[in-house]
Amino acid sequence: MRIIFWLNGWLVRILCVLAVAAIAAMTIGISAEVILRIFSFPSIRGMIELTEYGLFISTFFAAPYLLRTTEHIRVDIAMSRVDAATARIVEFGVLGCIVLISVITGVVGLAVTIANAKGGTLIFKDLVFPQWWLDWIIPFTALVMTIQALELMVTLWRSHTPVSHEASEHVPGIRPEEMP
Repeated sequence: MRIIFWLNGWLVRILCVLAVAAIAAMTIGISAEVILRIFSFPSIRGMIELTEYGLFISTFFAAPYLLRTTEHIRVDIAMSRVDAATARIVEFGVLGCIVLISVITGVVGLAVTIANAKGGTLIFKDLVFPQWWLDWIIPFTALVMTIQALELMVTLWRSHTPVSHEASEHVPGIRPEEMP
């Protein structure tokens, strides 16, 4: 199990780097598109589509890293009002929900990916390519998210330190006494 978590940790980091690369590519592509339009050159064919796909890819590839580093969206105000034991139980429950949602998303995504691959479904816009070229991202990242959430659950289960549930710890510049 330790090896799986270690490999998943590296996979999470690689996906994060790919997400950043997708955002950088989108930034360069959109900038090039703007410069071309300023000088009345023709647009880059498919740039808007590529940007849409880049947003999709970067969102799914960055999600496991945000979970791993606890930089995902959290409701820390609610957690700051409960004791450490309750915060630990809530955190464990939230991770369990993440596992459940990731498994359901992965199973449905895999079914859709297989159906689109077997059916030969194509995306027809400026660019034409098989639908499954995008579909595989959903079950793949759902698997990575599931493993990451399981790792966090195991770590929380084995740990004896209280869960950090101070609302101001995640918001730079806000002191605990300034929180409601």
